[in-house]
Amino acid sequence: MTVKNLVDLSVVIVTYKSKEFILRCIRSIHEAAQGLSLEIIIVDNASEDGISDLVRAEFPDAIMIENKKNEGFARGVNQGASMAAGHYLCILNPDTQLYPETLKILLDFLGKYPMDCIAGPHTVDGSGKSNPSCRSLPHIVNIIKYPISLLLRGRQLKKPRRYLLDIWNQSETIDSIKYNGYITGTCFITRLNFFKKMGGFDERYFLYCEDADFGLRIAQGGYHAFLISEASMIHFAGRSAYQNPLTQLYFVEAYLHYIHKHFNDLHGVAYKASLFSLVLNWTLGAWLRKRRIQLMILLQTLRCFTSWKPRP
Repeated sequence: MTVKNLVDLSVVIVTYKSKEFILRCIRSIHEAAQGLSLEIIIVDNASEDGISDLVRAEFPDAIMIENKKNEGFARGVNQGASMAAGHYLCILNPDTQLYPETLKILLDFLGKYPMDCIAGPHTVDGSGKSNPSCRSLPHIVNIIKYPISLLLRGRQLKKPRRYLLDIWNQSETIDSIKYNGYITGTCFITRLNFFKKMGGFDERYFLYCEDADFGLRIAQGGYHAFLISEASMIHFAGRSAYQNPLTQLYFVEAYLHYIHKHFNDLHGVAYKASLFSLVLNWTLGAWLRKRRIQLMILLQTLRCFTSWKPRP
């Protein structure tokens, strides 16, 4: 049975201690969505900072889902998508601000493109510097992006390169799948039915890599993911994540799950070794700076490499 979509666009925002950003984000959505029927679904992961009252006071039509504990980003997005009634679904971080034409450009593209796909905008940070919203899928080859970025001394590649999308200036529209890439979960739009058909996000990722995993599954299914450079937004990157001292642990857990899920043995060992060296460097830095809490968390993170098992 086909269910009729009740609105043009459903926007799902998962929040964790994002009180300082959320109202600006929602205001920008309303400005960008003029002429569209719209619903905004906010999933709050037990922020306990009064964000629900703040949103209801200015935007009483917003749908609030208040989790009693932090359920993670992937599960939060799926919660919101399960309640959505829009023809299109937009996944959006709370620490973002859309430009007025962003939604129109993305929806026009999706309306004209004949196949199921996802589309995301070019992003900049609060100072206007390009902030990649199209990234390379985790792969042992793209580890070379770090020495290349040092050689470029802060400059970015002018043309997209396979495995090097993170250091490309992202000034043109591309299909990221052609470059072994994906559109980040900071912001992308797709048809709601397509998101559900793909199974949504894998909820075993608590934070990080759920978008890369989704992008890889899109590629494996023969679908496409487009960066639309004409559409832009501001991303005050990582502000929600910075509120949680366990962020580095979640980062490593996510990449270990991705490795075990998608990599063959040799590839997985090589990537895991690179990841281990990165965490070891973080740990030594925390020890030298005498950051005791961070050091304890990083020591716990190092243990993940021998005792890792997927989240339920």
